[in-house]
Amino acid sequence: MRTSAAFLWLAVLSCRSTPAPKAAEPSSAAGTKTPEPAAASPAPPSPANPPATQVTGAQPAVPNAGQPEIPPAPAEPRTAAVETPRAPSPGIDLSALDRTVNPCDDFYRFACGSWLARTPIPEDRPQWGRAFSEVLERNEKVLRQILEADARGEPDPANPFARKVGDFYATCMDEEKAETASFATLQRELQAIDRIDAPRALARRVAELHRAGARAFFGFASRQDARDATHVIGGVDQGGLGLPDREYYFRDDRKSQELRGLYLDHVARMLAMTGDPHADAHAHRIFQMETMLARASLDRVARRDPYKVYHRLDRAGLLTVAPHFEWNDYFAIVGAADVQAINVAAPEFVRALDGLLARGNLDDLRTYLKWRAIEAAADTLGAKFVDERFRYTRALTGAKVLLPRWKRCVQMTDRALGEALGRTFVTTTVGAEGKAMAKEMIVNIEKAFEANLATLGWMDDAAKKASLYKLHKIDNKVAYPERWRDYAKLEIGRESLLENVLSAARFETARDLAKIGKPVDRGEWRMTPPTVNAYYSASLNEMVFPAGIMQLPFFSPEAPVASNYGGLGMVMGHELTHGFDDRGRKFDGDGNLREWWSPRVAKAYEQRAACVARQYDRYVAVDDVHLNGRLTLGENIADIGGMKLMIAALRAKRQGEPPTDVGGFDDEQQAFIAFAQVWCTNYRPEAARTQALTNPHSTTQWRVNGSVSDNPDFASAFRCARRSPMAPANRCTVW
Repeated sequence: MRTSAAFLWLAVLSCRSTPAPKAAEPSSAAGTKTPEPAAASPAPPSPANPPATQVTGAQPAVPNAGQPEIPPAPAEPRTAAVETPRAPSPGIDLSALDRTVNPCDDFYRFACGSWLARTPIPEDRPQWGRAFSEVLERNEKVLRQILEADARGEPDPANPFARKVGDFYATCMDEEKAETASFATLQRELQAIDRIDAPRALARRVAELHRAGARAFFGFASRQDARDATHVIGGVDQGGLGLPDREYYFRDDRKSQELRGLYLDHVARMLAMTGDPHADAHAHRIFQMETMLARASLDRVARRDPYKVYHRLDRAGLLTVAPHFEWNDYFAIVGAADVQAINVAAPEFVRALDGLLARGNLDDLRTYLKWRAIEAAADTLGAKFVDERFRYTRALTGAKVLLPRWKRCVQMTDRALGEALGRTFVTTTVGAEGKAMAKEMIVNIEKAFEANLATLGWMDDAAKKASLYKLHKIDNKVAYPERWRDYAKLEIGRESLLENVLSAARFETARDLAKIGKPVDRGEWRMTPPTVNAYYSASLNEMVFPAGIMQLPFFSPEAPVASNYGGLGMVMGHELTHGFDDRGRKFDGDGNLREWWSPRVAKAYEQRAACVARQYDRYVAVDDVHLNGRLTLGENIADIGGMKLMIAALRAKRQGEPPTDVGGFDDEQQAFIAFAQVWCTNYRPEAARTQALTNPHSTTQWRVNGSVSDNPDFASAFRCARRSPMAPANRCTVW
């Protein structure tokens, strides 16, 4: 089910066919698990923008006139690579610091500089981060051990679905069967598309493809009714594109043109490998159809406005918008025969699609559907398909080599049976003490928000009262679900990986569409327990912190309080602030989309948010590519607000206790350093570019420097001179 949600971070792109989760869904939750962090980079120098820096390497020393004296670095050896990451020691990493950099000039470089200089990006990764990437790496190794035991017939006796998990993984690891059995499965799918001979048959085949997870023409899923968050309706949305974003079809810069050429060649090669004798011509026609769909699609910034993507229709209304598509046949096959209420997120897109279907010839439409089926199946096929897909995606990610097969199979199993796999995972990673501590941290973060709310002069009493109601209504979910998903009806065998993937996709589609017309299930999780991420959902008004992120360097019961707050506490503050970012503020405490602030308060908010957007517009991600301040606005507001809450909660927690000292840093300095070190990340230029153009999260250098430069507590903690880069005269703040 789609909800209005925001993630802590999103992958740039992994070398796989399943798309990364969309920020329009839970403010950090959606289908894909175990993503990777994105890219970082420089911006033009100015009081509001710290001087541009390289992605790796240390900077020369900066004079300390009027600045704090930095404690000397301890003598510690430098490590050479991150091939087998181990859990770090609790607390901040003093060896990661670059003490030649003044924290008031470039805090990201100060906190991460030595780590950046000594840490290469593994060849199979688009980027590598000290927190997300390394925790993901450790989690994958734990999951591998679980999966190999399940596959050997030594399943977890407490997990009723461990056998299915093991069978899925074992089939994935069998490359020989991928060459034969999976390809035979794909050929049957392509033959079924060849049999399309009329509009009704087309609609039915599109429904079958959607059931199996292929992204053909448009998307259909259950979704909460944004105006009545207690009910689930159907949702039709734009889709069907092969490039990462609609803008990739129209940008005229050299790199975008090169990528379009590479994509066209990729489509032709994949078609040819399935036996298409006219692959080049068909690839051009597919690209023309995708370009037509892209032209009618809303851009990512527009889609961030929940009012622009809410257009509830009844079934008859949908037939009026797109009369040339046989909707009744489609709904009958896809599994939503009785659906009546439908939100059409992008009516103009659906009208354009209807025109394409009315004018297009059947051969072209069949060819397009074949491509969508091939693209969806590529990761399950033989080496030549997997290698060709990687040849294309490396232009987006910069990765040098393909992930090893076991990692791809761990990720694929997690996507297919994430909660079944997660049942065993959580028994090895999260204890009762850690879960209780995390819940206490959430309470303290919420108290900090409540205290701050009372001080805001731009809000009237009515808005404060309504915001307080919303705060108290937030549902917090920690570590793992109270009720696990039932996979009893999912059939998994050991013959064909593609059959298993299709079976899992059909199971999930049926489970999702069965929600339509029913009350919302507020016990469901939209992220699997091993996921290294967190999310806030505006329509559910909930925060979710999976077991995957409740580990070092984010959190540990053995870690100092300050580093726990700078890590997981900052994540909690970030997700809480999403409830009141430029999207979240449009949903009330019950999850309904409505205007619950006065026009005066809303205008005051928009003025503050515009300041944040302008600030981040100035930051450069890579080369000449700037961040998009409007696309990243919600995440930037969440970072700035989350930091304020984190420090306030830490102060309240430590009140009356003796101060601590780690490496010469006091509690608040430790918390800021812990926050920054979560985001220490080296990027490949391709990954940085893709993130800046498509991702609602700023690159990591600016997640750190942008938010600390807007925080007066940071300037006080590090005794920064006024107008130094991290303490500008004019700050942007919303909450």
